[in-house]
This record gives sequence, structure tokens and C-alpha cells, in this order.
Amino acid sequence: MPYVELTAIKRKIESTQAEIQRLLKCSDDTMRAIMTSELKERLNILLKQQEEIEASFSKETVSLRIYGDSVQVGKVSSRVLLSALGGFQSMLDSVANALFHSPTSRGKIPEHIKDITGFEVVGTFAGSFGIVLERQISQTGIASGDTEISRAMNEMFGVLETLDNSEQLLTAITPCGKRTVTHYRQWLDELRESNVNLEINWKDDSAHTRKIHMMKDRAPSIITTLDTIDRIDNEEITVHGMLNGLNIRNHSFEMSVNDFGIIRGTALPETLMAIAESLGKEIDATMIRSNSLTKAGVQTINWYMSTAN
Repeated sequence: MPYVELTAIKRKIESTQAEIQRLLKCSDDTMRAIMTSELKERLNILLKQQEEIEASFSKETVSLRIYGDSVQVGKVSSRVLLSALGGFQSMLDSVANALFHSPTSRGKIPEHIKDITGFEVVGTFAGSFGIVLERQISQTGIASGDTEISRAMNEMFGVLETLDNSEQLLTAITPCGKRTVTHYRQWLDELRESNVNLEINWKDDSAHTRKIHMMKDRAPSIITTLDTIDRIDNEEITVHGMLNGLNIRNHSFEMSVNDFGIIRGTALPETLMAIAESLGKEIDATMIRSNSLTKAGVQTINWYMSTAN
């Protein structure tokens, strides 16, 4: 939608500029001056609107709103703020590390991953207490939504949006590794102990928004699911097989692969869109096979397609 709005504004700007040029031929000086003044004022408004929309394309914005009975309007404990902000950053770092490096369980996050996920605090807002984070997009020539930070945020929201659906949560989080599981659990636990809720509002570089509420009342059931995970082993393998189906909306695919049979898994929307024309044909794909083991001894295998052609 923002791109449609930008195109419409550009057309209005071109039309207004053309009208101003046509007025130069008007022989009535008074009429020409009045109408030119009105058109120039309209042009300035349109140019400002264009500038605002284009500016929103060049950055990612995240608003974290802390709210609940224990939070006063415009005021929050520094400990609660650090828990909310630190939990967000640790979770995003872990997801990005799994996505662009490897789903490690411990050790330092590489500096190039931190460069991808680094945000700056640019403001606060009330209701009850909010903080605004921004990250400028410096990658040029990349389609909207395909920057590394957008992909990491999209992957993290894929985990957070499962809420308390145990099966979906395990499917979404196991490819991200045990580090992500640990940080997510700690984040939820700290919010629950602080007796607060957290709203995360993400506006990407195309001004599209996604919102999720992390409710303290839902934390126990999510933590219970996370606690069932005893071990996650991730292995990257390359497979060749028939692409049977895909669903871009649900980020899912199905392949028939020798030695593995039917593989069903998830992938980023852009990965699936790139192979949409290969439906019913054979493709090569790089997969992350996540083998998770619960404390009850239940083994689950999840597949994540990272690249395909």
C-alpha cells in the first residue's frame, strides 16, 4: 500500500507541476498569480508527503510498549525497561545468528550479526511507557522486505506469533537453535516476574506494520512448551527432489526427496516466491534439518529451506 500511495502522490506532483506551467500562458495577471500561489502551496504539501513516505522506506522502526496494572503512564522501572529492551535484543540477535551464521547454543554472537540487528533508541512515548527504536537501511539495490534486518525481524515474529500453540511454536523455534529457546524463555520469565505486558510494533522499510502482544498471563504455557525441549541438533544438507506444493502465506512447502520421502517445512516468503514457477518440477534446495528431543524422549524433525533453485 505505501508504494501505491507514493505512486499516486508522484502523479499528483507531476499534474500540479504541469498545471503551473500551463498557467504561464494565462494573460490575466491577477488570476495567474492567485492560481499559481494555490498550486505551489499544494505542490509543497505533496512534496512533503512524498519525502515522509520515502523516508519511511529507508529504515526499520520498532516500538516497544510496556503496559499493565503495575506501570504508571510515562514512567517505568529501569529494571523493567532493561528486561524488555534486553530481551528483545537478545532474542533478535539469536534469531539472526541462526539465520545468517549458524544456530549455535553458546559463545559470542559475531560482530557482523550485531551490525545487522543493531537499533538506536530515538524516543519514548506514553501509554503506558513506550520506547522507539530505529535502524537505518544502508543496503542499496535490495527489494523492500529483503534486507537482512527485515528477514531477521520476520523470522523472530514468526516465533512470537505462535503464542501458546505448542506445535506451531516448536516448529517455528527449533530451526533457530537452543540459544533462541533460552533467550525467549528468559525474556518471558522476566516479563512475568515484573508483572507487565509488552507490545511490539514493527514497521519495516516499506512502512508495512506487524504487531504482537506478549501477555504475562500467556507466559506460563509458552514456557512450559519451551521447557519440554531437551536438545536441538541442526544439520545443513542439500537435497534434490520434486516440489509438490508451497504456500507463501503460511511460509510452507512440500517436497518429495529420495532417501527422505515427503519433506514438509517452512521458508521465508521470498525463498518460496523464487521457486513458485518450479512447482511440479525438480529442484535443488539447501535445508536445515532440526532434530529436537523432548525430555520425555519424543523426537521431532523440522525442515527449514534456506535456499533453492
